[in-house]
Amino acid sequence: MLARLRSWTDLARAWRAPLAALTLLSALAALGAAIYRDQTAQALILHAMDPAPRRVSDLALAQAQLHATALETRAGGPSAALRQRYEAFVAGIAALQDVEELPLLAALPRFRTTLDRLLAFQARIDDRLGRSLDLPAAIATEMPPDAVEEMLLLLPPLREPLAELAQSAIAAHRLDLVRRTRIVRTADRVGLLSAGLAVACALLLAAGLVARRRDEEPGARTDGEPAVPARRTAPIGPALLAASARDMAGPLHRIAGTFGLILEQPGLDPSQVQALRTARDAADDMLTTSRLLLDAAALARGRAVAAAQPFAADEALARGVRGLEERIAGMGGRVMLSRDPGVPPRWIGDGERLSALVRMLVLRCLPLRPGAALVVRLTRESGGLGVEVGDPAASVLPADAFEPVDLDEAWPGEDLVEGLATVGAYAEALGGRAVRLRAGAGRIETVRCLLPFAPAGEAGAEQPPRPAAATRALRVLAVDDVPTNRRLLAAMLERHGHVCDVAADAREALRMIRAASYDAVLMDVQMPTIDGVEATRMIRALPPPAGTVPVIAVTAHVLPEQRAGFLAAGMAAVIEKPVATADLLAALTAAVAHGGAPPAPFDDSREPLADAQTLALVRSTLTPTDFSRLVERQIGAGAAALARAEAAAARGDAAGFEEALRDLAGAYEGLGASRVATTVGAVLDRRADLEALRRVVTDTAAQLRRRRAEAPAR
Repeated sequence: MLARLRSWTDLARAWRAPLAALTLLSALAALGAAIYRDQTAQALILHAMDPAPRRVSDLALAQAQLHATALETRAGGPSAALRQRYEAFVAGIAALQDVEELPLLAALPRFRTTLDRLLAFQARIDDRLGRSLDLPAAIATEMPPDAVEEMLLLLPPLREPLAELAQSAIAAHRLDLVRRTRIVRTADRVGLLSAGLAVACALLLAAGLVARRRDEEPGARTDGEPAVPARRTAPIGPALLAASARDMAGPLHRIAGTFGLILEQPGLDPSQVQALRTARDAADDMLTTSRLLLDAAALARGRAVAAAQPFAADEALARGVRGLEERIAGMGGRVMLSRDPGVPPRWIGDGERLSALVRMLVLRCLPLRPGAALVVRLTRESGGLGVEVGDPAASVLPADAFEPVDLDEAWPGEDLVEGLATVGAYAEALGGRAVRLRAGAGRIETVRCLLPFAPAGEAGAEQPPRPAAATRALRVLAVDDVPTNRRLLAAMLERHGHVCDVAADAREALRMIRAASYDAVLMDVQMPTIDGVEATRMIRALPPPAGTVPVIAVTAHVLPEQRAGFLAAGMAAVIEKPVATADLLAALTAAVAHGGAPPAPFDDSREPLADAQTLALVRSTLTPTDFSRLVERQIGAGAAALARAEAAAARGDAAGFEEALRDLAGAYEGLGASRVATTVGAVLDRRADLEALRRVVTDTAAQLRRRRAEAPAR
């Protein structure tokens, strides 16, 4: 127990600055949650007294009573009672016209149509009574027979619209009450969580300060033992670093998502919005750091490999700062993207990881002073591509103004600037290095990362169009073992008119998919017992239409090789946590438009890999040397096209994926390799996956090389 206590105090001493920042952030979050909770509770009480459902229900009852009294009057009953019923019905119609006091009714889709029909009914009856709507109602005891007949003709068609309007008003009122109650409960949980986190961090920070003071005392003793010289422990390995980063990602995602959900609620004053945005941005920044640490550890251990694919440099820069422009503008600053003259627009390397590095570099430069400019610049270096973030004036400084980022300075008490440890580790994991501007050389801390990428020519890259939002209400199933994540996804979808059911694990999801029809399934990847990948394979084994429902991966693991694995398992798309509403709606629209995932496995083994007659005809027109070169050239073109298709699938580029597959089919078509073209068609029709296509291409290339070796000499 004593050893465990010492380890905790050592950890607190090593992380004093982050713990102090987290304590302050948690305290601010708890205060903001308490203020927000009081406002939402007051709004909940006021909403519970909303008179709209009662007024619609009273009007529906008045319609039934008026119709019954009209039947009695036609049968010989007194008309005075009918006149009273009619006046009460007219008063109910007038009560519905005050839309400003009844915002709940104004939001219902059938309210305006039903109100127009009620006003038309009133105008017809008033016309029969012979009085104007602009004059006060005349006191009369008789109801003209033609007015009675008109009522009996017009009242029955009003029964169903009024009943539906009443049901819709009651349902909307209850749904809004549930939503507001959930918001209050969420604010309570956020407040308790933030307060508990602040207390825990404060205690841990105090323990670290006490331990530091004890260690600084000369001749300090521990349990009566003589003092020993401080010993530097071994550095934390990539495995522990990756596990810690992964452990932080889940809670940070829930914190960021919860603050984002609260920010979308109405009624917040500017100070509350600012506090909540600050807390959400801090959680997002920590989540970005944890992702880069996890990826750096995976690269260092060989569990991930940096891609070597063509990418557009300008697009990679824009992707790195996407979503940060509003935040930078709110500080009074601005960000500038530039590319030095002579830097090619396209490079061979890992464009996705370059964007992640740029984002981390930009984050570590925040906040900016009002009026400050932050430059994100691409440079051509002797060893490859350079990316610089910081002072715009740093571009004219000599190379000796920069110094290497030394990770040994990251120990507590050293002077390494915050954020540079992660940047330096990530740049090294990508095979490059990071340098920083020497102190006093610039107005803004400037960092330049040098990456071993190679130019890929001068051709520009055309960005695929982003899919539009869904035009109809979808029924979606969200599968996640964390309740907060399920609530966040459901709230995002329901706010845009979709219906979202939730499941806590794969078994419950399979049961619900068998019992009901869904337009799409949002699948968490990391779940206990049965993970999201295995659950998707189980869904694909179901008979249609259940087995063809589009499955979209919702995960924080979005590296290119991970995306490729998800798509190979039968998932239609991948969206990144924390989930942005725009990305979620776009992925849903694209998945539903293209249908479900691949159904039964594709098998066309009876078709030959290459047509012998076509190959013989091509061979007869060329010399053996030219024929051999043609075969190798087409096999190489096919391999490049397959690599482009896999990269497009990993980043969700449907247009690029289809174009690369058609290039692959064209590369082999001239050699009579019909099975490649057939398998490409099956992949485009979602009857086969990339793994099956890769096997066919490999087998075809091997057979073509054997046929080339068999070519007779001329």
